[in-house]
Amino acid sequence: MKITPVKGRPMLHWVGKRPIDTVNAYPAQLVETYNVESAEKEPTYDRFLDGPNLLFHGDNKEILSTLLVQGFRGKIDLIYIDPPFDSGADYVRKVKLRGEKAKLEAEGHSVIEQTQYTDIWANDNYLQFMYERLILMQELLGEKGSLYLHCDWHKNHHLRLALDEVFGQDNFQREIIWRIGWISGYKTKAKNWIRNHDTILFYTKDKDNFIFNKEYIPYADGYVRRDGSKPEGEGYPIEDTWNCNDLDRMDSIQIMSFSGEKTGYDTQKNENLLARIIKASSNEDSIILDCFVGSGTTAVVAEKLGRRWIAADLNKGAIQTTMKRIQTDIDEPRGIAHYRVNNYDFQTEQELKGIAISKYGVEPDRKAAFFDGHLDGTLVKIADLTKPLTRLDIQLIKDELQHRPDEARNITVVCNGSEIGIQEELDNENQHRPINKIIVQDIQRDGVTTYAPAEADVKFERNGQSVTITIEDYMSPTILGRLEIDRTVFDEQIDDFRAQIDCMLIDTDYTGEHFTIVKSDVPEKKSDFVEGQYTVSLPRPNARVAVKIIDMLGEETVVRE
Repeated sequence: MKITPVKGRPMLHWVGKRPIDTVNAYPAQLVETYNVESAEKEPTYDRFLDGPNLLFHGDNKEILSTLLVQGFRGKIDLIYIDPPFDSGADYVRKVKLRGEKAKLEAEGHSVIEQTQYTDIWANDNYLQFMYERLILMQELLGEKGSLYLHCDWHKNHHLRLALDEVFGQDNFQREIIWRIGWISGYKTKAKNWIRNHDTILFYTKDKDNFIFNKEYIPYADGYVRRDGSKPEGEGYPIEDTWNCNDLDRMDSIQIMSFSGEKTGYDTQKNENLLARIIKASSNEDSIILDCFVGSGTTAVVAEKLGRRWIAADLNKGAIQTTMKRIQTDIDEPRGIAHYRVNNYDFQTEQELKGIAISKYGVEPDRKAAFFDGHLDGTLVKIADLTKPLTRLDIQLIKDELQHRPDEARNITVVCNGSEIGIQEELDNENQHRPINKIIVQDIQRDGVTTYAPAEADVKFERNGQSVTITIEDYMSPTILGRLEIDRTVFDEQIDDFRAQIDCMLIDTDYTGEHFTIVKSDVPEKKSDFVEGQYTVSLPRPNARVAVKIIDMLGEETVVRE
């Protein structure tokens, strides 16, 4: 898919600067639903209109590209983003195991996430990182759409110039100051002026035609002007409340307090702030997008205000926090379909094969005995994706061709890694072979990322129309690796394996395609354990039950009956 050239004159230059002119979309993998009867295997704009809200886990550049390919171009009315500020923060989150006093320090990101964020903090890389994503967002934004970019003093000057180039300088509307108050301990450590605000940069797709709903505070009963005349209009515009002499009404619109919202997510923004932005720059039928969703505030507020929303994040903890907030803060949510984009979880080889077919656009041929389909005029053979491509795999293809003397097409082999030297050998052979050239498409080389679960021992006991589920043991290799201790030492220090488990989710009719949450166990306090044993009713006698265990580092493990 082609991308429209950026609008403005380049004002900022950096090493490696390059615009995006095409997008390379990855398939979306449905992994979980909440309060949804049925969800599409891949989300499209047409199906989204009457379907659930969308939550994506993965690199937002790939997610934004996928949304463009799936029909969302020009359909988003409001984008709010709170991206990394290039503040030098390493985004290490301190993880306290449930019921344990000692805090364990561990990275809040998986290997792919660490690679993504560790490498962008150099100035040039950070600017390119943001530039590419802003270009994709501009493509997704509707004709009356708005973008709000939340930042601080570290990069607001650079980001404004990048936004001027992508959106056009004339489409800059306002620089909004959000007073965040005094950060605890900061006044004592500060050597000069104390920072107590963030900056929000407000741009629109069209400077003269965009959604904006002004909010007013009604005049008090009996209010008259100084000259004795009655005021006209709906009341004080909220933007003018600094001039309001009704202090009670003025206090009612402050956006400082987090009240009971705190989730433990370091960069969380409060709901009042997002409510102001969403009410102002969207209507009830609008679609809201936040591709750095973090603690999920944008999704929660959009849900409360009756807007449709799409949210994404690379951090698995952000996805889980968002899911938990929707489940606990919203009485009757519209429903959520949770997808992975290029961070795939495969319960079977067939699922991985399906992703590969979708990724490359292979036309399957289910009647063929040996080859799997066609791609750009070639025959396609999908090798065993649970292991690297071997020379024996190549020889089997050559043997098959011996039985097809009239076959003149080339062969595309889709694999998941390969033995050392295979690619060089095939390149050399292809130079001397006029037909039946063998071309390798390696999903690893092409950036397809997979996910490996932790280990869990789960017991299922059926009793008529119900089943009792007991979690008998759990171990996260990730936690062990981060602590640099072996299982024996860990077991000696931790009395209850449930200390590793953040929450439990149950699907009473698991088909293997995606996870539908019908029961969740999310302890309110970090000192509390999940129950570990559950009895649930079955929708029908032959229904299969599955549990999803999410540990304190955000790793997910699905165990089926």
